[in-house]
Order: sequence, then structure tokens, then C-alpha cells
Amino acid sequence: MRKGILNINTLPIKWRITVWASLWMCIFFLLYNSVQYLVLDRWTLKQEELAIKKSMDEIIGYYEDNGSRDVTAGKSFLEKANQNDQLIRLLDLEGNPLLTISDGLPAQWVSPQPVETTLMVSVRHEREHLLILRSPLQIDSFNGTIEIVRNLENYEKLNQMLLLVMVLGGLGGIAFSSIGGVLLGRQFVKPIAKLSGTIANINYNGLSERVDFINNNDELSKLGQLFNEMMDRLETSFEQQNQFVEDASHELRTPIAIIEGHLKLLSRWGKDDPAILNESLNASLEELVRLKNLTQDLLASSHSEPIHMEKEQKTEPNRIIMKVVEDFAIIHPNFIFDVNYRSLSHAQLAVSAHHLKQILMIVIDNAIKYSTNEKTIMISGNTTTDHKVQLRIADKGVGISEEHIPFVFDRFYRIDKARSRKVGGSGLGLAIAKRLAEAYHGSIHLTSVENEGTVVTIVLPRWRN
Repeated sequence: MRKGILNINTLPIKWRITVWASLWMCIFFLLYNSVQYLVLDRWTLKQEELAIKKSMDEIIGYYEDNGSRDVTAGKSFLEKANQNDQLIRLLDLEGNPLLTISDGLPAQWVSPQPVETTLMVSVRHEREHLLILRSPLQIDSFNGTIEIVRNLENYEKLNQMLLLVMVLGGLGGIAFSSIGGVLLGRQFVKPIAKLSGTIANINYNGLSERVDFINNNDELSKLGQLFNEMMDRLETSFEQQNQFVEDASHELRTPIAIIEGHLKLLSRWGKDDPAILNESLNASLEELVRLKNLTQDLLASSHSEPIHMEKEQKTEPNRIIMKVVEDFAIIHPNFIFDVNYRSLSHAQLAVSAHHLKQILMIVIDNAIKYSTNEKTIMISGNTTTDHKVQLRIADKGVGISEEHIPFVFDRFYRIDKARSRKVGGSGLGLAIAKRLAEAYHGSIHLTSVENEGTVVTIVLPRWRN
């Protein structure tokens, strides 16, 4: 038994469904037909017993009403009361037959037997099934026994026909259940087979393969939908990763190539020329600084996804803004920082101080880099009605043309690569700032007019007590 179950479980899922469905249907039909056959058999036999008892009651009633007459004188009544394949026999006290009425049932099949109480038995004579009812008869001076023997040939034929119909119905039901199991298994496995085929095709055709989705509002269609959504995200992630690697390798290749060129120049003959030596060393140091900044931006970008936030964190924005402005004022003394954050005097942000400082430094650093002759950076803040704080950093620099604004928060996106390289930009700063802001359910957006300046607005959630 256990070995058979193990063998079934090793089959493909389609055939497992077919076998198990057919097996359970076979068991169901077998139990149902067995119960139905037994119930009908008992009911039919009960009807035969009631019929033979009724005949016995009629005969006894006849003799009791005509007790003064000779018992053998009731022959005509017994002939009328008798039925096909039935025998009626009147015995004396010793069991000798006094009167025998038979219709198609030989008397020698059953030996006469007197009884003192009513007795019903079921016997077999060769292939025939006989039902015998014996009852004592006492009228006036006569004591004897009445025997009624009935051949249950019709009962047997009915049972055989019923059994045949049930067997054929059971076999038909098994065949139907097997076909239904095959169709059910095929229908059930079809979406899984499509999913499996799609996964196999992905190995050859790439991540663009998708499962044909039909919304049947069931678990399998939901599985196909989730798989397609997962593949969409995975494909987007791979594209972003490939783009990131390509951009990073391109950005890293340039400073490395410049440093390598200068070192080769020095190795060949430049080390003997103080002017070339000084120029190459300065250029290499500049590229090394740019390479270090780029590496730091790459690390910051990778660390910002995902961002692990503490459960409870609140920051006073005024203190962070003041600290950032003081640091930039030391580095860039020729810049004017116009700060107005009086409306934030009692505000607290649900943002870590480190991340707030990082966002502000990225945005202010960009404003300084792309400022022109008018070196003024305006920083202001105010609270909003939806429990948010809005910080604005504005410059009067070169600005950004309208077609570039939707892409400035993408990694490595730079409007003018030559100009960005000159000022040391890597194209990662705004992408990092956006990820940090969104991690706290905030936002950052930018408006700009070319040759007039840029305004960056940062929206962050307030701390709620």
C-alpha cells in the first residue's frame, strides 16, 4: 500500500491529479453502489417475506372461518391463493402431506416438516433460492402444519440485473472520473506549465519573457500576475544595475586613464623636467581627488538603499541648517548665505540628523557648484498644514533647461558632462538626496529657469508627539 502511494507521488503532477481523482471516484462509486445494492436487496427480500406472510394469514383465516369442514375440502381456495413458483402444503401432526398445491415448484425440493410455532427460513436447492414459511394450524379436532414455499427466482433475477446495472454504472463512473481527472489535471497544470515554459525561455531570451495572463480571479491567475510583476521589477532592476555599472565604469575610467597617462609620461621622460613633473603631479592629484569623491558618492548611493531608520528619531532642523551653513561659509567665504528659518523655531523633524545634514549638504553643494557671478544662496523653511516641513534652497546660477529637469534625480545624469567634470560633479548627489527623502516618506523636487537660477524644495515629515 505504502509503496503504491510512493509510486503515485513520483508521477508528474498532471498524472498524480488524474490517478488520485480516479481512485477517490472509484472508492466513492464502490461504496455508494454497495450501500445501494444492500439496501435494495434487503428491501426486496422484505417485500417477499411480507407477501408470503400475507398468504399465510389468508389461509389460516380461511380455515378458522370454516373449522367444521374437512381441511382437504379447501383445495379450490388454496389453488386460488397460490402464486407462480410457489407451493402450499397441508401436513398432519406427524408431518404427512394431506394436501399439496404447486405452481411450477416441485414438492420434492423441500421435505415436509411439522412445527409448533411459526417459522420462516431461507434455503438453497441447487441454484434455486427458496423462502419457506411454516405455521401450525389448529381447528376443532385437527392439528397440523401449513407450509408455503416460494421460489425467489424473480428476486434473484432482479438482484442480478440491479448488480449488473450498478457494475456498469460504476465502470462508467470510473471511466468518466478518469477522463475528468485527465481534463482537470491538464487544466490545473496548464498555467503552471506556461509558467515553467516562460521560466525556461528566460534562460535563452532574457528577462523580457512574460506569462500570458488571463484574469480568472483564482490562485493560479494571481500567481501568473505576481510572476509578471516580479519580472517587471527584476527587469527594471537589472536595467538600472547595468546602467549603473556602465556609468560607474565610465566615470571611474576617465580619472584613472588621466592618472595613468601622467604617470607614464613621468616614467618615460617627464620626471627630469620640473615643469612637467609639477604639472603631472597636480593633474594626477586633481583626478585623484575627483576619483575619491566619486567613490564616496558611489558608496553613499549604495548605502542609501535600503535605509535602516531608528524607531524613534527627531531632529531640530534649525540646528542642522545652522551647522551646515557654517561649514560651507568656511569653505566658500566668497559666498553669501541668506538664511531664514524663524518659522521652524519650534519644529522637529522625524528624520535622523545625519540624513538631514547629508540632504542639505548635497543640495547646497550643487547650488554652490553651479552658481555664476552672483554668489548668493538663499535658504528658507516653513511648516505646512499636513504636518510637514518645507525647506527651500535657491541659487542664481546657470539654471537647468526644462527638458532636463525630469532626469536630474537619476544616477549619473549630468546635463553638461564637460562642465560637470570641471566642477567635480559625479551625477549621484541628487539621486542620493531623493532616496533619503523618500525613505522618510518625504519628497524633493526642483524648479529652474536657464541662466536665472534653481530652486530645490525638500519636504520632510514633522515629529508627532
